[in-house]
Amino acid sequence: MHILIAHDLTPEADLALQRAAQLARQHDARLTLLHVQEGEPDLQPLRERLQALGVPDAELRVARGQPSATIASQAEGVGADLLVLGAHHKSSPELFAGTTLERLARNCRIPLLLAINPNVKPYQRALVALDFSHCACAALHHAHRLLPSEATLYALNVFEVAPSKAAEQQEDLELQCGLFSRLVADEQARLSPPGRVLQYGVRSGERSACLAEAIREQRPQLLALGKHTRSLMSDALLGGLARDLLRQPPCDILISRG
Repeated sequence: MHILIAHDLTPEADLALQRAAQLARQHDARLTLLHVQEGEPDLQPLRERLQALGVPDAELRVARGQPSATIASQAEGVGADLLVLGAHHKSSPELFAGTTLERLARNCRIPLLLAINPNVKPYQRALVALDFSHCACAALHHAHRLLPSEATLYALNVFEVAPSKAAEQQEDLELQCGLFSRLVADEQARLSPPGRVLQYGVRSGERSACLAEAIREQRPQLLALGKHTRSLMSDALLGGLARDLLRQPPCDILISRG
């Protein structure tokens, strides 16, 4: 695995760097730190941070250009498997402004991890918004790869139905549950490494409300979402719900294209 962390010299980026370093140690992965800036920054503090985090062999790269395009280009150029970003900071409005982060989330070809959790120990609880699309299944597999063997992975499927019509669609809900159980079984058999038992559930109602309820109950440290699909769940997550989650993330967020 090759992890690319985009760092803008802010405390939020330092927090994301800690997560990137933790994942690099966990997976014995290659780590590259990218700084996008005009001028000639002093990279010695970053070298010292990498040394302190136990990843002294990480590569440091400096690039210039429009932030989202430059980061995406660098990620592709170095052959990264995961892009890690920190939250927006008011002192760096260009690098991690909402539109830049959203543009990367939409267009980046590799999984993107928005790391905001101050607890940078290995993930123990993850939630995946899973539908029947290829990208959502890919998000499941990417999240699974980031977890240690003892972690819990919960797959949520939302059957969207208006509350007033819930009784009328009970048969459809039962059919959805059966199909989703089969999907989970199929995907579990494909997980690498194998062996993890997925927890899962189907909820009926409005998508964002169901997801918010599951987040409150599961208290995940990592939320995984798929992108670039026409499925109902992912259409919603690519719209206002995704923007809300990226701007006010409840936990670390992994977005996968598939």
